Amino acid sequence: MVPSPSPRRWRRRIGRVLRGIGSALVLGAVTVGVPYLFVALAGSPIPERILDWDEILSTLSRRDDGTLFLGFLTYVAWGFWLIWIALLVLETGARLRGRPAPHIPGLDGPQRLAALLVTTLGVAVIGTTAAVSRASTLPSVPHNVAAAAPPPYTQSPSATTDSDSAVGGQYDSPSTLTSRVRPLNRDAAPGQSATRPQRHQVTVRFGFGSAQLSTPVKEALARTTRDIGTDADPAQPISIVGHTDAHGPADYNQRLSIQRARTVREALGELAAHGFRFEVSGKGERTPIAVETHADGSDDPSGRARNRRVEITYTLKTRHAPPASPTARPPHEQGDGNSGSPPPSPPATQTAPSQPTPPPTPSETATTSGIPSESATSQGSSPTSPPASTDHPFTVDLPSGAIVGLSFAAGVGTALVVTRLHRRRRHRTPATGPDLARHEPPPSPTIRRLRRVDLGREAQSSDPEQPPDEPSRLHLFPLPSSGRIVLGVRDHQEITVPIGGFLVGLKGPGGIAVARALLLTFLMHAGDHDVEILIPRSDASQVLALNPDQVEELTQYARALRVTADLNAALRLLASERIHRARLLDTAPDSQDLEAVRQADPTEPLPRLVLMATSAPEQQRRLEAVTVAASDYDIAIITLGEHPVGPTVHLDDAAQVTSWTGAGTDIWDGLRLFHIQQQDADQVLELIRSAHGAPEPESEPQPAAQTKTAARPPVSMTRSAPLVPQARGDRPVYLQVLGHPTVRVDGKILETGIRGKGRELLTHLAVHAEGASRDAIVAALWPDVDHKHAVMRFHALLHETRQTLKRATGRIDDNFIARTADRYGIDPELISVDLWRFHTSLHEASQAERDQDQAVLLQEAADTYQGHLAAEASFEQAYEWIEPERETLRRQAVEALIHLAILYERHEPERALTVLERARSLDRYAEEIYQHIMTLQAKLGRSDAVRRTYRLLETSLEDLAVDPSEETQQLLWRLLHPRGSSQMGQR
Repeated sequence: MVPSPSPRRWRRRIGRVLRGIGSALVLGAVTVGVPYLFVALAGSPIPERILDWDEILSTLSRRDDGTLFLGFLTYVAWGFWLIWIALLVLETGARLRGRPAPHIPGLDGPQRLAALLVTTLGVAVIGTTAAVSRASTLPSVPHNVAAAAPPPYTQSPSATTDSDSAVGGQYDSPSTLTSRVRPLNRDAAPGQSATRPQRHQVTVRFGFGSAQLSTPVKEALARTTRDIGTDADPAQPISIVGHTDAHGPADYNQRLSIQRARTVREALGELAAHGFRFEVSGKGERTPIAVETHADGSDDPSGRARNRRVEITYTLKTRHAPPASPTARPPHEQGDGNSGSPPPSPPATQTAPSQPTPPPTPSETATTSGIPSESATSQGSSPTSPPASTDHPFTVDLPSGAIVGLSFAAGVGTALVVTRLHRRRRHRTPATGPDLARHEPPPSPTIRRLRRVDLGREAQSSDPEQPPDEPSRLHLFPLPSSGRIVLGVRDHQEITVPIGGFLVGLKGPGGIAVARALLLTFLMHAGDHDVEILIPRSDASQVLALNPDQVEELTQYARALRVTADLNAALRLLASERIHRARLLDTAPDSQDLEAVRQADPTEPLPRLVLMATSAPEQQRRLEAVTVAASDYDIAIITLGEHPVGPTVHLDDAAQVTSWTGAGTDIWDGLRLFHIQQQDADQVLELIRSAHGAPEPESEPQPAAQTKTAARPPVSMTRSAPLVPQARGDRPVYLQVLGHPTVRVDGKILETGIRGKGRELLTHLAVHAEGASRDAIVAALWPDVDHKHAVMRFHALLHETRQTLKRATGRIDDNFIARTADRYGIDPELISVDLWRFHTSLHEASQAERDQDQAVLLQEAADTYQGHLAAEASFEQAYEWIEPERETLRRQAVEALIHLAILYERHEPERALTVLERARSLDRYAEEIYQHIMTLQAKLGRSDAVRRTYRLLETSLEDLAVDPSEETQQLLWRLLHPRGSSQMGQR
């Protein structure tokens, strides 16, 4: 028996109808009433006849009696009315097609109003487009049982089932609000689960292309606000993460996901007044929880609806749950399933369901910091797919089995970027032209893993609608210090402590690995005089496994590392600095601490001081002396062995704290510290050196430069297209991967059908023109998904991409992506690729004998290079496979432009300068480009321009904390002092 509608339900229905009537009246008034009023007051806007030129001049030359001005205002008003009608047509068409309307720049307000009116009217006429469902984390109840008031959030901590029944049972739509509790201590004993923090997650689902909340949604979120204020821990931030389905462009979906998250944030806004903090971010279409296509490749609307969501995650207050009532009945037994009467209210606590807890879905990996770990699933993932990685949100597993934190991954990612910038700074173009056989060296496995995590973190927290903040530091690397250090994890929570006053002794098998991770973290987050590490030479050799010469070389580049002869020398430096800081605080106002002194005088270098050394009994008294008021003076002391003052922890091989002595024992209970093994540390340490400007290890010897008449080196067939010139129009499909990835069919951009992952697949196949094996494609596109599920996604994506191209071109018998033996590749007879044209032009230029022919071909290559590989694509930030390929193509384009400028230099110097400026826009760190520009400017007699170019180079290299090379400085002297260049060489 179906229960009768409640009065509240009727009131909501009537409210929707009334809002629809109101929207219809507004639309009618503006659409029909406004033009009727214009015609009644000012007449028809259509002139009775067309004035000739003499009449126009005569009218304009006469004194205006107000008629001309009023006529002008009338036509302006008609123009605004026409714009409004166009917006209504645009929004109506978008709703009928089920797609988001394109954004019209400069008309945000009117477009939002038009969308609101059209949507509100559609809700009243067609049905509810957005509803809210808030289900308890108890097992699902029958629909008629859900008609009762929603159960409170007082479930057993181990219950994780998710009910999709609507609030009150009256809203059956894709937009729902559900909640679940997740225990943070999954590995704890059953009896301990109620004493540790729990994570609660609320999911708000949205209609297609919408970021608006209906009245029922707002009412449910108001209840959620009250629950959060009562149950949540205000010390932990609330994470709000927006998501979309995979329909539409990836950049639009990213903006929409952030807009949805902000909408929910505004609905929870009153929590900010009670001390709660929010972490708001958007993931676009990157982390689905449901498959959006059926097995046959057709669209699955229900899967798309599940992916259109915002996840609110917060930490419950730690409390001891009362024992479960042994007589409590499960929810599915409460009430009569066939009756319309509501069941009795559930008790405050419920026993956990007997069935096992399902594995966490990607949506359950949101963290309190708003920076989730890399999802184990990606586009089109199944909600039941097991994660391929055991990383919890704050840790990164390394190939050796060690774990580090996200801040460590961020430091490695930045160091890798800066290392590549140094590589570009030092690069020199071969005399024979672009080197097509040389490729960007791939990072080592450990660096690749850490970079991948860092890219995922950046993509998840980025906001494309907001410009990046001004950098708070002078240089790109090291990263700035936050004044805190991340120690490790406990109960899936990241544990951080202030650097100032941090005292600990490390003992046991895992002590050195933990000290190594701390030291490397400090080196990567030292900022501009933020942190300084004091360490005796013998301890540096032990922790980093370096000989004394290598330690000395490291100190030449790592500015934050200060190696002393022994512990005695380190203590002298520390005591001297402590006295200096004490005097500064004595002369400062009483309310000022060391941080206030830094702010008052930024020129005073007051880095946080970290002493890392082996404890020595003979130095115990001096160690005790420098630890007095260590937090006031921003001093940390980490000892390898017993600590004379602070706690000493014993660590096993996995860096788990097994025992401890001393003060501050509460922080060490159950803590697993971040640590790194020697083989991983060697790779990270080499990266840190190169990021500080140290020369990289010698690469394989390059072939000697050949004369101009000798045969040019052939293009590498491992990264080039078939050497056949491809006209843009001789194939039905044109693929552009240089710049924003775009697919054109018969000259028209293919807007739909190939989503972000499909464009990434086409880009990967375009880069590997000779074809790529299935395993290689899967490893690149789904690196963190287990092989079985990744292969399934690959075949589904391949089928979807092929079908889209078949429908768009009408060639139903062609595959477009061919399979030869075990390799997949783009069919060159059906698809033309700009990257292949670029490589073909460079290869033919390398074979040309005449300068004129070379210039023509190099200019063709330069014109083809419209941007960096897959620039502005959503997947460029989330996947690291593309970075080495992008760097290789960037270098080839710059080398082509430099060689083209050399060909133009003799007869067309101005044109050569233009080409070099284009090269500088592609790579502003390459000193070679500035050297060519300065040389040309000097030949043209522009000394001031030479100085400006050199200053531009200095400004660019300031990001890397280096000066122009000696070679560039000598060139500047020779160009500005041609007669004194010999004296420069004698100095």
